[in-house]
Amino acid sequence: MKYRYLFFDMDNTLFDFDADEDQALTQLFEKQQVVLTPMLKADYQAFNQTLWVQYEQGTLKREALLNTRFATFFKQALNLTVDGPTLSHQYLASLALGHDLMPQSQQLMTALAQTDAELYVTTNGVAHTQYQRLIDSQFKSYFKGIFISEELGYQKPDPAYFEKVFQQIEDIDLTQALIVGDSLTSDVQGGQNVGVDTAWYNPNGAVNTSSTIKPTHEIKELLALLAM
Repeated sequence: MKYRYLFFDMDNTLFDFDADEDQALTQLFEKQQVVLTPMLKADYQAFNQTLWVQYEQGTLKREALLNTRFATFFKQALNLTVDGPTLSHQYLASLALGHDLMPQSQQLMTALAQTDAELYVTTNGVAHTQYQRLIDSQFKSYFKGIFISEELGYQKPDPAYFEKVFQQIEDIDLTQALIVGDSLTSDVQGGQNVGVDTAWYNPNGAVNTSSTIKPTHEIKELLALLAM
């Protein structure tokens, strides 16, 4: 492999976040005696995505995102008043129990463990939730370092996030570094911001409509990384 330092996003890159989220949301809505229909779930996911984009852009604090999203959504979509922080706690507790993997994720980790590549996690997720999923999936041991925005004080794609990551890796050669993730605005933009190569994991063949965000590589299967 050309790349020695591999920085992996977690959600919808190594872990099937959609599957884990579906289970956690279903349980959460059931506790509120609300049926989570496909349309309602789609509305929530669109609403939630706008909040995470604001978080990536630095216009919304993590605590505000987590503590208000359910209260705001339930009020706007269902005209129901709920306790935002309580629902957030319940949701994250359920989400932490989910560690479904993306296709080829396990095979990739097993193969990379036989090389001299150094593997790192770079995620904007909630620290407790992400650590629990890494432990339960037995993935934690594959990684030399785990860098979570909540703990670093910055989030992807902020250059300060990756700069803090790189500062903690002794003698890193950024020409041999690769940032791997499914998000153009978080992972690929983050790599561009610090001049590091990126691999956009795009298993569903989404169209990149951005004129400025350009991944170094685009892959549909995780095992394609082994040929780089």
